[in-house]
Amino acid sequence: MPPVRQGTDYHRGPERIELYTHLSLYLLALLEPTLLVIWLVSTPAADTGRRLAVTVAALGLLQTVTCVELLRAGLARRVSHGSRHWSRVVCAAAVSLVAMVVPLGLTTGAAPLDADTAEVLAGGALTFLAGPLVVAWPLRESLALLSGLAVCGAFLAGTLGASGALLGGAGAVGVIGGAAFFCTYWFSDWTLGVVRELRRNRHVQAQLAVAEERLRFARDLHDVLGRNLTVIALKSELAVELNQQGHTEAAAAQMAEVQRIAQESQDDVRAVVQGYRTVDLLTEIEGARSVLRAAGVDCRIEGRTELGSELQSALAWAVREGTTNVLRHSEARWCAITLATQGETLVLTIENDGVDRDSTPKRGGGLVGLAERLAAEGGSMEAGLNGEGRFVLCVRLPAGASRTREEAPS
Repeated sequence: MPPVRQGTDYHRGPERIELYTHLSLYLLALLEPTLLVIWLVSTPAADTGRRLAVTVAALGLLQTVTCVELLRAGLARRVSHGSRHWSRVVCAAAVSLVAMVVPLGLTTGAAPLDADTAEVLAGGALTFLAGPLVVAWPLRESLALLSGLAVCGAFLAGTLGASGALLGGAGAVGVIGGAAFFCTYWFSDWTLGVVRELRRNRHVQAQLAVAEERLRFARDLHDVLGRNLTVIALKSELAVELNQQGHTEAAAAQMAEVQRIAQESQDDVRAVVQGYRTVDLLTEIEGARSVLRAAGVDCRIEGRTELGSELQSALAWAVREGTTNVLRHSEARWCAITLATQGETLVLTIENDGVDRDSTPKRGGGLVGLAERLAAEGGSMEAGLNGEGRFVLCVRLPAGASRTREEAPS
């Protein structure tokens, strides 16, 4: 998972895209009153009655208000698509229908509108409704409503005396302009949906990063404390038995060892918290032999390998986890730790004879954490009983450029 880069354009980009898209859509919605003002200023009062012009402009302004409110509701998503913004859609559709019919019906009379102006006004009413409608409503239903409004507007204007040529011109303006606005708003709304999804994914990514870090910390803490706590328990039990048998000096030595291990555990926990803990393979192998022998387990070590730090760390955790399992979950009399190469693969095997053949081995949290560590290095792990009834933990890692020098079994 890539890290979350805070304080960069990666975080500010979606917010900027969303802001700029909102501004552009609102500017398109406010284009209608701007054009109406230009028309009022540029048209002499003698050509068009002032009251008539003001009436048409008021209708256009009212339609702008209803369409902007519809657009705002669609962009805010304050009402789910289930309610479909019915009240806002009905209001905007009704006002737009009136804004379409009135200019076409006013082409006849004492102070008629110019036919070209009426076509633009009527077609523009349909155009400026198309954009906000597709943002607030589903695509198919928006197309159906716009088609229904166009048919109803043509029928009503025809009953008011509008000619067929006038209706055709207004329809052409409405179809061309409406299609342009429809596609523009639909694509912008789709872009906003992608941006919102990106923001949600970014939030989920941050949550996953936190969860992954918590799992890593829990795994490291288990690996660090698991063996040490087991050793402390064994040595404390041994010290009690020695004290009961009168061997006070030996018991005191064991308790001193318990104190030392407890102090080491404190240091290890601090290192894990700080994230700087490193694990040395040879140190872990020697520690495993010492601990197992102290617990009465005959430990045999075969093979030595000089590895890179990543492979050393992964194999060292495997040795630690395997040793912990031997101490905790078995009654082993002997344990063999073998490190060898098979072609380009490093193979670490930890085998012991202390598993009850009638029991079913279970994979605990430590083995799961170990498998995750190995997977990060391209390795694998197998754990279970072999044909001779012995429990075997087998770890495989790609050898890379590691150099191996075999030594006599110890």
